[in-house]
Amino acid sequence: MKKLFALFVLAGAVAVTCKVQAQEIVKGDLAFLKGATGVNVVFVYDDLTVGKDGKEANYIKRKKAEKDEKEPGTGATWEENWHADKTKSYKPKFIKLLSKYTEWALNEDTKEKYTMVVNTKFIETGYYVGISSAAAELNLEIAIYDSSDMKKALCKITMDEVRAGRGMFDNASRIGEAYAKAGKDIGKLIAKKIK
Repeated sequence: MKKLFALFVLAGAVAVTCKVQAQEIVKGDLAFLKGATGVNVVFVYDDLTVGKDGKEANYIKRKKAEKDEKEPGTGATWEENWHADKTKSYKPKFIKLLSKYTEWALNEDTKEKYTMVVNTKFIETGYYVGISSAAAELNLEIAIYDSSDMKKALCKITMDEVRAGRGMFDNASRIGEAYAKAGKDIGKLIAKKIK
């Protein structure tokens, strides 16, 4: 009985073990933001890969085919929503938490001296099937530029394995929560570095 109990404890410990998110300044520092009132935030999806499908185009093709197979004509609507979520959900959630933790009054129309470019390199959408779920995961490359010179980054930050949204039903909610977590984490990092 004790061996069986120990086996269950060990299995539980392995099941809850997870990798820690990596966040690293890979070029420059954030000292130049001291005294800044905010940043412009731009989202790009250059060379985005999604889950095991690889290129985003492969993921879209597969999901559209699945949707159309279940209900003809719904694939195109799914694709429109996939792209719309990037501006309707992901960016606003990121900005909201970045603003909260830096105490900058940011919005979609902010015009600031510095511009933060958030390039999403990888998305794992996660899943929800009632009794089981997995969080969404993101890998981001963030570069901050002087808005007057967008060719030379003042600082570059990588954020790998940003996870959030476990237990949420739809992809947009799960992925949106991962962007919110990324905004929170980068906001905390900036606030710490510009004290």
